[in-house]
Amino acid sequence: METALTSPMKPVAKSLVLLLRVAQSLLVIGALLLLLIGGLFLIPNGPMASVIDGLATEGATPPSSGSLAFAFIASAITAAAWFVVLHILVKIVRTVQVGDPFIEANIARLRAMWIIIAGTEVFRMVVHSAADLAMAGTSVSAADTGLDIRIGTWFLVLVIAVLSEAFRHGAAMRREQELTI
Repeated sequence: METALTSPMKPVAKSLVLLLRVAQSLLVIGALLLLLIGGLFLIPNGPMASVIDGLATEGATPPSSGSLAFAFIASAITAAAWFVVLHILVKIVRTVQVGDPFIEANIARLRAMWIIIAGTEVFRMVVHSAADLAMAGTSVSAADTGLDIRIGTWFLVLVIAVLSEAFRHGAAMRREQELTI
C-alpha cells in the first residue's frame, strides 16, 4: 500500500531518471566528439591546421595543435566524470522510487559523488591554470593567468557532503528504530 508521502514522488522520480538518462546520453555524445576533435588536432597538417591558422590574431602566435588537443581531451575527461556523477544520481533516485533512500549504499554513493565532483573541479583548475601559463608567452595577459575558482561548484560539493552525512544519520536512526520493540 502506498502512502501519501511516496505516491506523488514516483512520477517525479521516473521523470527525473528519464531526464538524467538524456543528460548522460548528451554527455557521452559530447565526450566522444571532444575526443574526436582532440584526436584530429594531433594529426600533423591534418584537417584542423586551417582552424589553428584561423585562431591566430594579428601579432600573436596561434596555439599549438598539441595544446588544443590537450584541451579537448581534458574536456572529454571532465564530461566522463560528470557522466559517472549522473549514473550515481540515477541509482540514488531509484532508491527513492522504491521508497527506501536511507540505505548504506546511498551514503557511499553520495560520498563518491562529492569526491568525484571535487576531483573534477581540481582537475579543471589545474588544466586551465596550466593552459593559461602555457599561453602566457603568447597573447594572454598576466592578469588572465590566475586561478579560476568556481564558488558554485564548491558549494555543490559542500551540499552533497552534508547530504551524505544527513543520510548517514538517517540510516543510523533507522537502525536504532529497528532495534526497539
